[in-house]
Amino acid sequence: MIDVRPKEYVNGNMIMEERSKSAGATRKGLAAKFFALFCLLAAATVTAATATDFKALAEEGYRWVRVNGPYATPNKNDAAKLAGAKSASSDIELQDKTHAYFLLPGMLVFVLENDSAAGLSRVRASGIVVDLWTETKYLSTQPVKDSYGVTETPDSSGLGHLGSPTPSPSPSAGAGTLLDNQLLNPSPSPTAH
Repeated sequence: MIDVRPKEYVNGNMIMEERSKSAGATRKGLAAKFFALFCLLAAATVTAATATDFKALAEEGYRWVRVNGPYATPNKNDAAKLAGAKSASSDIELQDKTHAYFLLPGMLVFVLENDSAAGLSRVRASGIVVDLWTETKYLSTQPVKDSYGVTETPDSSGLGHLGSPTPSPSPSAGAGTLLDNQLLNPSPSPTAH
């Protein structure tokens, strides 16, 4: 590309100077355009790849948490106590007695059972080994973004697609059952080649 700039005036006529741009500047401009195009394509790919049918997830039984606080417990009766409390979030003694778990806005849970008369739902949450009871009003069929601005999905939350739910073992069930099964059927160890 040629850059034409006025140099000086001689006898009233303008003398033009021609200079070509450096090859480095041309490469920088091309690199910037390539980088911008790459970013645009990457964003389009990520958006298309992460498109999720949230309505279908809600129909499968997934819900997003709308509250922040100690509003879930493994025992249904304790969940009713939490629901009846004026301020469960500030009542530390009640939280201790009910073994309350914190729910966070945007957290994805899978509904295993609804007790519409009591207004409670039994849910499974990623990273928690027991099923929890919480008030149904704390759960939303509409996606809720978490504190990072992300809407959790079964794959991103660790819940996976559960399909037909299986109840988790109750805390009073034989604690050694899983360990006993692992000892009887150990996983194969890697063999040296």
